[in-house]
Amino acid sequence: MLATVQSKLCSSVGGGTAVKKVEPLPPEYADDIDLQLMARVKAGDDEAFNQLMLRHEKTVVNLVYRFTGNREIAGDLAQEVFLRIYRASGRFEAKAKFFTYLYKVTLNLCRNYRAKAQRRQTTSLSAPRSGMSGEDLPTRDIEDPVGSAEEQVSRLELSAMVRDAVESLPEQQREAVILQRFQGLAYEEIAEALNLSVPAVKSRIHRAKLNLKEKLTPYLERGESVA
Repeated sequence: MLATVQSKLCSSVGGGTAVKKVEPLPPEYADDIDLQLMARVKAGDDEAFNQLMLRHEKTVVNLVYRFTGNREIAGDLAQEVFLRIYRASGRFEAKAKFFTYLYKVTLNLCRNYRAKAQRRQTTSLSAPRSGMSGEDLPTRDIEDPVGSAEEQVSRLELSAMVRDAVESLPEQQREAVILQRFQGLAYEEIAEALNLSVPAVKSRIHRAKLNLKEKLTPYLERGESVA
């Protein structure tokens, strides 16, 4: 991905700019490595951008996949996230942790993608979503591979159902759940990323959990009765 982004940047901005003096960070963020790198990027240091991208590209690809449900376009959208960050670096101000800015750029791009995809969607609602088949699920969703074939299939089915249930949540609830469940952010961090108060974040996650429980309870009850 790094080589591709570098190529796009060279073709669009003429191969980089002269490095300027690096602006000092606010005292509360002076020890933040990502913000230090971003300050260097703002000054025209392309190597700092390479380091920043290497530190976060897996996180961004994973986050894009979670938000869009489409593994095939995750890499392309992740590239666009970093291109936008680079192109806007001259206007960047260190007013929060870097991850907050990173998540906001990623969220906005994914929201735009989903809105466009919904407008042009012509396939049947029953058709499987790209990248969401059981055989393509990340192994992290199956914590214990030990057991009978039936048990492993059951875990795969449950993982797929959880993904489908999360995907079906209202967008605001889904975003909050993904940031908490898959990115491991605290309420305060989610609030920063979504421009919300902590109580509003807790409310969204609470409603999301109620919706997920309602959607998944029938499946879980069937599993218990079979057992």
